[in-house]
Amino acid sequence: MADVITTLDLLTLAQEYRGDIVRTVNRKAALLRSISVVVGSGKNIAWAPEYDGALVENYADGADASNFGQDTQDSAILNWSLYRSNVHISQLSMDAAATSSSPMGNRALWARAVQNGGMALVKHVNEKCYSGAGTGTTVAGLAVAIEDDNTYATIDRTDSANAKFRSTVVDPGVATAPTFALLRDDIRQVEEACGEQPNIALCKPAVFNKVASLFDATRRYTQQVEFDGPRGQIKLDLGVQALEVDGTMFMKDVDATANAIYYLNSDYVHLEVLPHAEMREWMAAGVLDFAPEDGFGPMPLMFHAEALAKAGASEKCQILWTGQLVVRRPNACGKRLNVSTS
Repeated sequence: MADVITTLDLLTLAQEYRGDIVRTVNRKAALLRSISVVVGSGKNIAWAPEYDGALVENYADGADASNFGQDTQDSAILNWSLYRSNVHISQLSMDAAATSSSPMGNRALWARAVQNGGMALVKHVNEKCYSGAGTGTTVAGLAVAIEDDNTYATIDRTDSANAKFRSTVVDPGVATAPTFALLRDDIRQVEEACGEQPNIALCKPAVFNKVASLFDATRRYTQQVEFDGPRGQIKLDLGVQALEVDGTMFMKDVDATANAIYYLNSDYVHLEVLPHAEMREWMAAGVLDFAPEDGFGPMPLMFHAEALAKAGASEKCQILWTGQLVVRRPNACGKRLNVSTS
C-alpha cells in the first residue's frame, strides 16, 4: 500500500495568533506634546491683546504736558471646536472575542475600541492644529493663526492698526533650501517683532532632515539637547529627535505643513479644553473621565466617552472633545514657507 503522509492541509487546527495585536497606525501627536493644555470655561475663548500707544517725550524745564497717549486694547475671541470619534460594536463580536484564546488584545474588545477611538481623535486634533480652518466648530490651526494678512480671533490683521497682532511670515516665493543664515534671520525677525525669540520650530521630517544636514555629522550624533517643555525637561539626541539653532529647538511632526517651518513661543501658544459638565465634579474629586493617549503616552485632553442609546444587539458610544488651539500673541510666532527638501 502506498505511503500516505499527513500534511497540514489534512489537519483541522485552531488559528493561533502570536502575542498581542500590533498597531501599525502612526498616531503620535508631536505638536500636542510640545504645548501646554489649559482648562477653559464659558461660551468661547477670549483674551485682550494690548498694542503700543504710550508716549514718551522730551520737555523743556517748566513746560506744560501737551502730548498724551496710552496703550490700546483689543478683543480677541475664538469659538470652541467640536470633534468626536464614534464606536459601534455588535454584541456577538464582543461575546466571541471575550471567549477567544488569542489575540489577547481582543478579549476586552469594547475597551480596546474606545481606546483606539480616543487615539484616533488625538491624532485628528493634532492634524487640525496645523491645517484647521477655524470656521464653524473647527480648530483654528497654525495655518490661519500664524499669518499676517487675515482675520484671526475676530481681529482683522489687514488693518495697519492691528499690525502688532500679525505673525512673521517669510515666503521667498520659490522653493529655497534652508541655511543657518536664513534660519537665524527668521528667528531674528520674530524676536524684533515681539522682543522674545521662539523656542520651538515644528516641521515635517523631510524638512527636519534638511536642517539636520547643515550640522557637522559628529556633532549631530553625539550632542545631547535639553529642552524645557511645558511638561518638564526633555533630553533629546540632536541627530534623532531635535536640533537646536540659536536656542530654538527644531522638532519633527509628520502632521506639520509640507515645506514649512512653524516658529512658536510656547509661552503664548496652548491648547484650551472645555471639560464635560459632569467632569468638573470628577476633577474636584481627583477623578478623570477618560484619559486618551497617542500610543506614546497619556495626553491630558479631557475626552468624554458617552454611551449612546441601544437600538439592537450592539453597543454604541461617542468620544467627545471640545477645545481650541490658542495663539495669544501671534507676533511671538512666525513661519517660513517654500522650504526645499531636495
